[in-house]
Amino acid sequence: MGKKVVFILGIGRSGTTLIDLMLGSHPQGFSLGEISKLPERTRKGKPIAENTTFWTDTFTEAEIKKLSLGFGHYRINPLVPLKIERFVRELINQDEIFNPYSLLFSKIQAEFLVDSSKYPYWVKKQTQAREFRSGSLTPFILWIVRDGRAVINSYRRVYPNWTFEQKVQRWQQVMLETQDFFQALPDSNKKQIRYEALASDPQAVLTDICRWLGIQFVPEMIEYWTHEHHYICGGQGTRALIDRYKGLLVAEGTRRVHGDYYNKADYAIQLDTRWKDELQSEDIEKFYTMTDGLNRAYEWNN
Repeated sequence: MGKKVVFILGIGRSGTTLIDLMLGSHPQGFSLGEISKLPERTRKGKPIAENTTFWTDTFTEAEIKKLSLGFGHYRINPLVPLKIERFVRELINQDEIFNPYSLLFSKIQAEFLVDSSKYPYWVKKQTQAREFRSGSLTPFILWIVRDGRAVINSYRRVYPNWTFEQKVQRWQQVMLETQDFFQALPDSNKKQIRYEALASDPQAVLTDICRWLGIQFVPEMIEYWTHEHHYICGGQGTRALIDRYKGLLVAEGTRRVHGDYYNKADYAIQLDTRWKDELQSEDIEKFYTMTDGLNRAYEWNN
């Protein structure tokens, strides 16, 4: 089998960055992070990724522009609808710009890339490109799920201005969309894992994922913070261990949201069950009522 792209599915706050960086720590892998945000960051003149010059060192300005257009799905010619230009360019074999993962592979020494852009619409759109339809690249879709009570509790910290109802509605909407998308995928290239299982026994879960991907499990994958990464965006808490390992201060935004939690955390994968102490019982009851018990399939009561 040739080159692979592992697409991480999962609602925010469910461990998507964690599994991305663990897989990206494999000798054959590379973590892209949320590559879907590359176009916006370049358009706004922001660094493509924090604390690294990898992207501008590895790709020319013209190549970064190509990646932005390819991942951004913008019109290339303002007078030609994108759908028509895509069709014509593919017809005459001039559609490199619409196959951005192939451009990434041409400059990144890896057998597989990990994209944790998370949402079904992104995975669906990307895998429609010729680079996947032709079999040149193989997509693997990995859905990481987490107890909704933990996600809602995390929302409480990260989105303090949202009402409780908004948090629950957001969770329900994303979960239903992801369920429908995942169920429609062929069994051959999809896999579901639990954040809680990954955090409790990372070696067992990673060994299983590696077997599915057709690669050898490497124990060093677990300690993702000891590896060099150039990923785009991603979860603040997961990034905090990398910063601490490098002797950097935990980002102010992370401290503002999580307090001293990550300053005090050990260098180890730890199951985060803060919801058990922080989420009120009446909120849990309301959550289940509003979502008609949708979370029962995702509960973790161990």
